[in-house]
Amino acid sequence: MIIRQLNCVIVDAAAQSDRASGAAVEDGGSDVAVMTAERVPGHPGAKGLEPRQLELSRRADGDGNQIVSLTGELDIATAEQAYTYISDVIDAWPVPVSVDLSGLTFCDASGLGVLARIARHARQAGRQLRLTAARPSLLKIMRITGLDRAFPELVPQVGAH
Repeated sequence: MIIRQLNCVIVDAAAQSDRASGAAVEDGGSDVAVMTAERVPGHPGAKGLEPRQLELSRRADGDGNQIVSLTGELDIATAEQAYTYISDVIDAWPVPVSVDLSGLTFCDASGLGVLARIARHARQAGRQLRLTAARPSLLKIMRITGLDRAFPELVPQVGAH
């Protein structure tokens, strides 16, 4: 049996170390951690719930462009919160937005769906959206499903030989 509890917490930079313990400080900052928990039946060392999470953070680069970093798992339990967070960034700043996927350790069909929805939202808002640092396994699934066409930077360039 899998039990998932979903909580949305806002974490400031000073509370980064508290994140591991589950503590959070509400400060209206730009970092958010979406916590899920899963009970692992029969696991000898598991007492109660083991936390799993998706962390989202936003920063600006030197040109003022927004960079959203995803760390953890983008799945059915975290997809909607990721969509809301990234859409809010797209809507709040009239500049290009990059989504850094280097810290993404897992992405299921719900996560792929969110990436497609985010691409559509950015297009409708007239914003440039780029995915960066996607792992090869994610790129492969995006190519198989055709989702890579929504992100031109992911389509391999055909070189003239």
